[in-house]
Amino acid sequence: MRKYFVFGLIFILLAGALYNTYAQPMKNINRNSVEMEELLLQTMEVGDFKMEEFNINKSIYIPDVFLTIEELDARKIEIMDTLNIQGEIVYFNMDEISHMEDPRDLSAESLLEQRVEEEGYREIILFAPNESGNVTVIKLLSTNFMGEYETHFLVDIVDNKGYKEIVDISKKIEEIFGDYKAQWQTTINLTGAVVGKLTKAEEEQRQDRIFNFLQAKKIEVLKDELFSSVTAYSPLISSYIEYGDNKVNVQLAMRYSEYEDKTYIWIANPLITTTY
Repeated sequence: MRKYFVFGLIFILLAGALYNTYAQPMKNINRNSVEMEELLLQTMEVGDFKMEEFNINKSIYIPDVFLTIEELDARKIEIMDTLNIQGEIVYFNMDEISHMEDPRDLSAESLLEQRVEEEGYREIILFAPNESGNVTVIKLLSTNFMGEYETHFLVDIVDNKGYKEIVDISKKIEEIFGDYKAQWQTTINLTGAVVGKLTKAEEEQRQDRIFNFLQAKKIEVLKDELFSSVTAYSPLISSYIEYGDNKVNVQLAMRYSEYEDKTYIWIANPLITTTY
């Protein structure tokens, strides 16, 4: 059974890595990313939803820098200290995950880590589950390919903390790497809910309140009997991607869960990267 848990962790990592690798780079409009985070958080209140979970993915690309495995480890420890991640580290190899044991052996106090140190390639990946069953992923990578140096740091956090904690976490992560003059890329996914099933008219009213608050122009609308999804562009939000011939920096989706008797909402910048 443990291998299924590890498969899930690896899926989280690869999904984030693929998105950040292949998505078009976000372009900034000279606004602070923390302002954007605060703005998105306010949309939950505007739409009368209770926030249940947030996901922040922060990544930074540092050219012309090639770090040792010890330097990467020191940065990893700084991130762990900032996020108050503690626990026993269990080292593993992704190539050997099929031989791992039952996931129940891995508690919230245990951390999974893989290290790779080869010529021109150094990498540390840490998976840190918490008591809520969510996982924080820390990835540090430094390469030297034919004399071209590159370093990448990625922190992916899923949690159910409150408003202040979300903003503080984002600030603290950026402060850790303040000595590098590089541009952070931040993606945010917020999940909220309201008890009961909203009518289609009620869903549209709440969506319109949120988009009016963001001064957003709707770009693409998808609807069926089970869910609705809207991509839009807001001039108030700090970054955007180009989607066809349009700028996009907000996606909103809504779906009713009959099992939980809740109507869920997902709001993300620039696009939703979690399951909905």
